[in-house]
Formats: sequence, C-alpha cells, structure tokens
Amino acid sequence: MSRKPKVLVANFDGTAGFYDATNTNVVKFVSLLKKDTDSQLCYYQAGVGTYFAPGVVSPTFTWLAKILDEAFAWYLDAHVMDGYKFLMDNYRPGDKICLFGFSRGAYTARALAGMLHKVGLLPKSDVQQICFAYDAYKQTGVQADALAAGFKQTFSRDVKVEFVGVWDTVQSTGVLLSRNLPFTDSNTLIKTFRHALALDERRVRFQPELYHRPQTDTPDPEFIKPKFQGMKRSFTKTILRRRSKIEIAAENPPCVKEQTSIEAPDTPDTEPTPLSDVMEVWFPGCHTDIGGGNVENSVKVSLAQVTLRWMVEQVILSNCGIVFDEEALERVGMPLSSFPISKTPPATEDLPDKSHPILDIPNLGAAPVDAVSPFAEAPLPTPSSPLTDPPTTPSLPNPQTCDALAPLFDQLQLQKAWWLLEILPLPFRWQDALGKWHTKWRLHLGKGRDIPYQHPNFHSSVKERMDYAPLKYTPRAIYRHDQVVFV
Repeated sequence: MSRKPKVLVANFDGTAGFYDATNTNVVKFVSLLKKDTDSQLCYYQAGVGTYFAPGVVSPTFTWLAKILDEAFAWYLDAHVMDGYKFLMDNYRPGDKICLFGFSRGAYTARALAGMLHKVGLLPKSDVQQICFAYDAYKQTGVQADALAAGFKQTFSRDVKVEFVGVWDTVQSTGVLLSRNLPFTDSNTLIKTFRHALALDERRVRFQPELYHRPQTDTPDPEFIKPKFQGMKRSFTKTILRRRSKIEIAAENPPCVKEQTSIEAPDTPDTEPTPLSDVMEVWFPGCHTDIGGGNVENSVKVSLAQVTLRWMVEQVILSNCGIVFDEEALERVGMPLSSFPISKTPPATEDLPDKSHPILDIPNLGAAPVDAVSPFAEAPLPTPSSPLTDPPTTPSLPNPQTCDALAPLFDQLQLQKAWWLLEILPLPFRWQDALGKWHTKWRLHLGKGRDIPYQHPNFHSSVKERMDYAPLKYTPRAIYRHDQVVFV
C-alpha cells in the first residue's frame, strides 16, 4: 500500500529561543499547526544550541559553549545538519518541504534550503554521509561546485522546497563573527519565499539578509556539470528541468584535463524555469518585535502579532499544503474563516494591493527573547511608550491597529551594552540596487537599516502607526519615501 504524500514542516527558533514564558513566533506558529494527521509532520528545533547531554559536561563548560555559540555561531553547522537529517528520515517522493525560522533560525532554514539546492537530499540509509554532504555544500569556488554537483548526482535525490517563511533574517549568525553559507540570499529551488523585516532595528550586527538577485556574471550552480577524465562515453545527453536536475556529461578525448563547464540556462531545448515567488515586507518594530520575544505570553497585544498573522495568511494564500489546527486558530482569535482562501499561489513578487487585502488581525498572545547578546542577561524591561493599554478610541477600528500601536522594543535603548559594538569599526556588506556587492568598515553608531531596492513593500501597519499622532512614529530605516508600496 502506497504512502500518502505529506507536508514536512521544519521550524527553527532564534538564538537561545525555546518554549518558555516568552515564546517566539516560531513556537506560536508551531502551536497553530495540525499534528494529529497523516498528511503533515512537524519538526521544531530550539535555538539554544548546546549539543551536550545533561550531566556529560560541567555547567560551566555548557555556559561557555552557549556564549561562544552566540558570539561565533559555533553550532550553526549542527543546526543545519539536524534539520537535514529530519528531512532524510522522513521525506518520500511526492512530499512537500516547508521551512520556517526567526533570526539565526531563519538563516538556518535558508541554509538548509541552500544545502538541498546544491547537494540534494541523501537517502535515509546514508546517515554517515551527512557531514560530507554539508562539507560539499559550504565550500565555494568552481572546483568545489563541480565536486558538489558530482556528489549530488552520485548519492542524492532532487527535491523542491515548497515554502520558506522567515522572520527578520540577520546577516550576523554570530554577534562577533559571522558565518556565510552558499545560497542563503538567492535560491531558485524555493517555490515561495516570504520574509518579514524590521523597519526600526539599528544594531550593527543585525543587518538584514535580504533575498537578492544573483549578479549577471555569477553562474547558477544548477548548470555546473562535472567532466571526469578517463571516463568512457557512457551517458547520453539529457535535458532536465533547471530547478531539479544537474546534467552529467562524460567525454573521452585524449589527455583531457578535469574541468568544469557551465551550460546556458535557457537553451532552446530547455523548459523555462518558473521564478521563485518572492515577497519581502517591512513591518514596524525592531528585531524581536518582528519575530517575538519581548513580552510575556499573557500579553495580548504586541507588534509581533502582526507578523505572525501575516505569515499564516501568506501560507494559506500560497496553497502549499500546510494544515492548520482550526481549534488552535480559534483559541488565539484567528478563525480560519477570517483568512482569504486562494486556489492558486500569488504569481509575482510585486502584487497589487487588491491581491493582499488588509485583514482584521485579532489579539494574540505575545512572544521569547531572541537574545543574541554576549553580555549578561538583564531582566526584561518595559519600554517607554505613550501606550500602556490597547487604545479604545473610535480611531482604532480593529485589533490589528492595536497591535500596530503596541510598544516598540529598541535594544539600544533597553540594553546599553549593545552600544559597545556600535562604537567599534566593524565590517558589513550589502548589495545595491544593481545587484553589486559592497563591503565597508565604519563606526555604525546606531544607524538605521538601508533598504537598497526600489519600491519596498511596507505593511499597512506601518502607515497605521505613522498616522497615530501621539506616537510621533517615523521609521528608522533609510529609504526613498516616495517609492514605498503599502501592502
């Protein structure tokens, strides 16, 4: 009897994130998923990052390992490989893969998608190959890409990633030292990509990892094919779809050196490849205002609730197959009937406003601190704000507006130790509107984020917050004010 296809939903929490009294949007999202069904399998990975069994090592060593993980991303590799193993153990042909994450967990989800893109998915029986697959994935360069293509053709299966939903991916996977992995900023394997971004985050080590276009002179690794010296002409030429196959051609001329060649992606014989459906939307608030982690679970109004409901809405609109628990949605005031139902996913990144109706967003519980700070933890402070309770004046017609006007948590104001990194010259890199990468050293001094592309998507909650005069709210990000598109 054949097995019914499943949706595999892998969720990755932010640094130091786990289930507690201040849950992130990742935990909240998992709580809304239906788990008692044969059509869906859910996986949650905490972000604490200590891979030691209790009692094996001393508490001091465990504490030190946690600090080093936060500062230098020691366990990033392990996080990615653990998610990869979950997919190895459970994926069967016909299944759909959906990945979600916040902060470093968002980077982990995107890295996992990148690993699937570059080296494919090993069969369940090849557990010992995971480390080799990851090593092939993280290496870069022409020769490394050729080896990865050969590894994928030899050992792995081609899979697709149906949906990636992330809250405020940051470039700095470690506070003091960053890790850069391939295909985290652009990946044609992903069918639908949704990204909620913070307009008001100012910390230098929290620059956003935006979804970028590849540069025109950068080859797509999916068209890299290894040529092996000494092999006989044993393969016939095959034309395969771009997002799923790598062509392996073998030629046997005399004394041919091992080399790597790049095939043109759109030859007359190839099928056109559907572009990834990408949407990145900017929301009011700082890092934990987007992914949660700044208020107790009992708090019913917070900025993080806006992004949580938006993500649920985007999942439903994408028609990716994820099943929500209707009772769980009812408990948090988000009945399934309140969401638009789409038979087909959105076609392009730049959708008109009518394709994304502004919804009434009910009050939800709040969300845990994605505390990436290497400094001593401080008690969760209460930010200064003219709002102490949800406004109830006639100018506030729906709960979404209450969430949009909730207090904003700026860590540069709440934890002054973060300023130590603002006054040090540190490098950061960005991609301009033409797709060209730049690297610069400078004193950051709490400067707002740069939005490099034209016509950025701002959520309607940004306008609601700006229009509420008592807050005197102006987004901290740097952008062209005349080019904003509200969605």
